[in-house]
Amino acid sequence: MKLASLAAAVLCVIATQAQAGLIISEVVDATLAGGNPKFVEITNTSSTDYTFSGGGIIVQSNSNTDLDIDVDLTGVTIAALDSYVIQSTSNTGQEVFESTYGFAADLYTDAFFSNGDDRYILTLSDDASVLADIHGEIDVDGTGTDWEYTDGYAYRLPSVNTGNGGVYDHSEWFTGGVNSLETGDDVEEAALILQLTTPGTHDFTPMQVPEPSSILLTLMAATGAGAVVMRRRLG
Repeated sequence: MKLASLAAAVLCVIATQAQAGLIISEVVDATLAGGNPKFVEITNTSSTDYTFSGGGIIVQSNSNTDLDIDVDLTGVTIAALDSYVIQSTSNTGQEVFESTYGFAADLYTDAFFSNGDDRYILTLSDDASVLADIHGEIDVDGTGTDWEYTDGYAYRLPSVNTGNGGVYDHSEWFTGGVNSLETGDDVEEAALILQLTTPGTHDFTPMQVPEPSSILLTLMAATGAGAVVMRRRLG
C-alpha cells in the first residue's frame, strides 16, 4: 500500500514538473498588413510531452481584468523541448504569417490578440485557477510600461525554463520595445521580422527532470519506506 502511494507521488511530481516547464516564450505584434504577424509562442522546456486537459490562453486587453479563456487548448499536446505557435487570423493574419515565415503556425485563432500592451496568460485549468505563466502584469494596461512591445516583439531569456505562476518578472525577458519592428517600409520590415523573431524555435536551457527511480528513492528515504523494504528483503 505504501509503495503504491509512493508510485502515485512519483507520477504527481513528474506531472507537476512537466506543467512547470510550460512557458510563454515569445510574443510578437508586427507591422505588415493588418498588424501581422501577431502571435504568441508557448514552449515546453521539460523532457516530458504535455497534453492540456483544460485551460489555454487568456488575453487581458486594456483595463480588462477577466480570466476568461480566449484560446482553448484542451487536447493539444506540446512535445518535450518543443515550441507551439498560435497566430491570429484577424486582418489576413494566417496569410501574412505563412508568406513571411514560409511555414504554418501550429494553431490559428480569431480571438483578439495583444496589440503589444495587453496581457497573455497561460492557464492549465478551465476555471483559470491554475496560472502557469504570464507576459505582462496581470490586470494592468501595458501602455507606457517596460514590457510594452507595440509594433514590436519580446522573447523569454534562454536561462528561463519555468513558468512564473502568473507573477510577471520583467528581468526574465528581452523586450524589443515599441516600434522595434517599424521602419515605414514593408520590404525592410519583412526582413527585420525574419531577423528578430523566431516562431517555433525558442532557445532555452532544458528543464532538468529527475528520473522516476531517483524520485522514488528520495521519497522512500523521506518516509522510511526504504527501510521497510530492506527489512523484508533481509528477512
